[in-house]
Amino acid sequence: MKISVMGTGYVGLVSGTCLAERGHQVTCIDIRSEVVQEINAGRPPIHEIGLDNLLRSARDKGMLSATTDAKTAILDSDVTLICVGTPTVDGRMDMSQIVAAAKEIGSALANKRGYHVVAVKSTVLPGTTEGPVKAAIESHSGKKVGHGWGLCMNPEFLREGRAVEDFRVPDRIVVGATDSMTAEVFLNVYADFTCPKLVTTPRTAEMIKYVSNSLLATMISFSNEIGNMCSAVPGVDARLVWKGVHLDRRLTPINGQVGGAAGVTEYLWHGLGFGGSCFPKDVAALRSFGRTVGEQTRMLDAVLDINTDQPLRMVALLEKELSLAGKTVAVLGLAFKPGTDDLRESPALPLVAELRKKGAKVLVHDPIAMPHAKKRPEFRDVVFAEDWAEALRKSDACCLVTAWPEYRNIQPTNFQKLMTRALVIDGRGVFEPAAMAAAGVVWRGVGYTPEST
Repeated sequence: MKISVMGTGYVGLVSGTCLAERGHQVTCIDIRSEVVQEINAGRPPIHEIGLDNLLRSARDKGMLSATTDAKTAILDSDVTLICVGTPTVDGRMDMSQIVAAAKEIGSALANKRGYHVVAVKSTVLPGTTEGPVKAAIESHSGKKVGHGWGLCMNPEFLREGRAVEDFRVPDRIVVGATDSMTAEVFLNVYADFTCPKLVTTPRTAEMIKYVSNSLLATMISFSNEIGNMCSAVPGVDARLVWKGVHLDRRLTPINGQVGGAAGVTEYLWHGLGFGGSCFPKDVAALRSFGRTVGEQTRMLDAVLDINTDQPLRMVALLEKELSLAGKTVAVLGLAFKPGTDDLRESPALPLVAELRKKGAKVLVHDPIAMPHAKKRPEFRDVVFAEDWAEALRKSDACCLVTAWPEYRNIQPTNFQKLMTRALVIDGRGVFEPAAMAAAGVVWRGVGYTPEST
């Protein structure tokens, strides 16, 4: 099939590239000419594992290209995917980008012959697809839905850093269609994918996405609340608590001789909270939506409150060991999680701000995200280190924010040799307390007290 994709962020570019790999002819649409040029040169404008080679291969085979000409791309395709951003502003979803995309699609469809399916992949609240999106397309095309074009909602379930893998081997495909013909046409896009495929209404599909993200966010905040509680009880080690919980047969299924932890256990672990482009905004938007329909959102309120407070616990742990004014603190990791250069809602942002507020000099390092960080006002007057060793050198303390593999491989003796004072605040439970203590390193972390070992 011929597919046009509006928006070339994590969702749009990964979706388009992976569909091109499956044999579809894909045209990516973006209003930014410099992004279009990068894609046509085979260089993804975002960091995503496996995307570079996949994009170059699709381009070289003539299966994927990019353009700023939305009208031509839509007229020359059978299906259009809407993959533009839906940020949260003041706790509410900003629909400006998705409505603008719908209007542009409608203007193109006014001159389109043949049946065309429009699929919303952007994360939108229940009622958006059948409300503002449908209204914009109908008003600008002069055609009612079902007459020459169909509409559906096709949520994505991609994890940043693993998005290519998730698209290639999905655990589910959800199609919320306005009618059976649209569902049938759109399912052809995924004909080669073998996984459960659920066809439902657009509003149910929209809700599935929000509930999925909010459930995982809830698990993270629950884990952090438990980790904080463990910190207050001498002799309790949160890491071992979670290892014991993970052994529940409902979380780690035992099948004969083979056992393996379910993926959901990744979210049952204490740390600095969640960030990125999805969880914070989606939980906030779902909370706002709940209030608009007259429902209390006490659990979602707690999820967000815990997540907001969690990064600042690192500062509290630091201040138990030293006064921050005039001290040098190394922050390892700026991206909200390993495998991505995304800084959105990263716990490093409030942490760095609080450290500077307390009068500390801050050195930062991240293997991928520093080019983005250097452009952000939050990191003005912050020193960017070339590598983790440079960040540690002569520092009075170190805060580990992102569990990059190269940080996991830092030997405890490196902290002792490089730092003025070997004090490590481990926000991700990466290092072994006993090994750190043996090397003469003062190690502190969420879910841990010195008496625990």
